[in-house]
Amino acid sequence: MKLIVAVDERWGIGKNGDLLLSIPDDMRFFREMTRDAVLVMGYNTLISFPGSKPLPGRLNIVLNDAEGCCVSGAVICRSLDQLFRFLNSFGSNEVYVIGGGSIYRQLLPYCDTAYITKMHLDGGADTFIPDLDQAANWTAAEEGELREYEGVAYSFVTYRNFSPEPIAFAGAPTGIAACFKKREDGTKPLQQGFTAEDVDAYLDGGDTDFAAYLGARGMI
Repeated sequence: MKLIVAVDERWGIGKNGDLLLSIPDDMRFFREMTRDAVLVMGYNTLISFPGSKPLPGRLNIVLNDAEGCCVSGAVICRSLDQLFRFLNSFGSNEVYVIGGGSIYRQLLPYCDTAYITKMHLDGGADTFIPDLDQAANWTAAEEGELREYEGVAYSFVTYRNFSPEPIAFAGAPTGIAACFKKREDGTKPLQQGFTAEDVDAYLDGGDTDFAAYLGARGMI
């Protein structure tokens, strides 16, 4: 599992529920890295998206323990335990943690890679993640050239975790694109949402191919 985020000099990631700075190059990097991937996020991150809708071209998983929570186009998991069981259906390289602060902190130990856009500014953040330069088991493995946007210098840095906590992922990529591609009739998969109770039913049935499960029920 991987993590992707932009941070300022104090490892701040947001303020008042929004990004500290929107850098077009960083937005492009995010889109390219997460295309056709599984995204794991908190509910506040979801509602920060345009129209409070799941990001297209990705399978959006939202962690939310509110009873009866349902989001069109997304999968709801009520707990980390349920999330980890559900992630058994996917390959480790398909899954990206995308926020917010609480979700990053909870899932950081389970990530083997973190893609960090380091912005050389103090953005006055009110939301932070751990400083990976000071974190045990993490090291900066690759750092790109210094770039600049509107007077702010930034660079892309890849961190590696040498001893991530284990999650039992599927051994190979699972072809999850079917989970979010539009159907022939123009409707979208998961249009009615996939609740935590739906996840329970899927897991209790012993299935391991989520796309096939949805297809058998006419949901994709």
